Amino acid sequence: MEISRNLEQVKIILNLAKLQESDVKSESLYIKSNDEASHAVMCSNSLTFELKEAETSNSMLLMPTLNKGPIVETVGERVLKMQEVHGVYHHYYEMKATKPKLQSVRNALKKFPYKGKNSELSKEPLGLTFTELKETILASEEEIFTELHTLPAVKFRNRWRLLHVSFLFGWVSYLDSILREKNVSLEDVGRTEVEDWMAMYDDGNVNTKCISLYIEGDEDNLKWKSAAVSQLFAMYLLPDLRAFDSKDFFNAWQASVPIGVTPCEVHLHGVALVDYDSTPNIVKYLPEFELPEEINDRLDILFRTRAKWTMEAIAPYIQPLTDGNLNVAALLTKYARSSTVNGIKYYSSKYNTK
Repeated sequence: MEISRNLEQVKIILNLAKLQESDVKSESLYIKSNDEASHAVMCSNSLTFELKEAETSNSMLLMPTLNKGPIVETVGERVLKMQEVHGVYHHYYEMKATKPKLQSVRNALKKFPYKGKNSELSKEPLGLTFTELKETILASEEEIFTELHTLPAVKFRNRWRLLHVSFLFGWVSYLDSILREKNVSLEDVGRTEVEDWMAMYDDGNVNTKCISLYIEGDEDNLKWKSAAVSQLFAMYLLPDLRAFDSKDFFNAWQASVPIGVTPCEVHLHGVALVDYDSTPNIVKYLPEFELPEEINDRLDILFRTRAKWTMEAIAPYIQPLTDGNLNVAALLTKYARSSTVNGIKYYSSKYNTK
């Protein structure tokens, strides 16, 4: 990078020297921001760095050129030359590797839900291209791509879409109805048969994504991903009511899932919680992806919803906020209070949340 008279470039130059070669691997670096961001980020192809202005007691002189003379001897004649200085600066941009807030990927795609090929009425393709996502999401290309493959997202007509819960519910139910009709279980069929049956339901790449989300095993040894299927059916049953009588919910939940899937309360973690303090007991819809990405804001909502949490119940809500330095236990130790009751460890708010 050439030295420029532009102050913003100078601030960046000051800190680029601190980057380790292994951090960027000779990749291009680019700065990203948007109207909702409190600060900009700098991204390589695979990493994201928080970019904040910092102050130093040192001074940087900005000059158009610098004539390097010989080492000045302690004796003899010295010659001074006039040097033009355009500015003296004490601020620079501090760069710190960070885990990007990738909830924005889901939020961007949910504006373009995919509900099945028969629901596609627009002649123009809907959704966002990967280039458009890169321009708006404050994360590196690799991090965005990884998130797309983690989400129930699919590339349809060259644009990324979020698969709607009703479509996913229908996809699993359709396959289950075929298995019931043929009086076989998923373990009795191969992947090729599943792909052939579901070709009637939707396009190949959509079916491939659904298979990856809800079915596991090799080519001829398939089975349902019980936790994923159970969570999907809970998400389908709960949103309209937001709260459901627990007895009615568990009966409806058990009756709706495919053969071979046995839902249990643990499968609700990260999606909903059971309130045993209410009469009657109710199941509350509380999906992780609807909560704020700031740790204090997220914990405030969680502890207002339930005063005490076990590690098992709260972990799915905290895991997405972890990074290479702080795991779930470390974050809870830092931001919550722990207590032990009858040998069971609970986490609660450090503050009064009433």
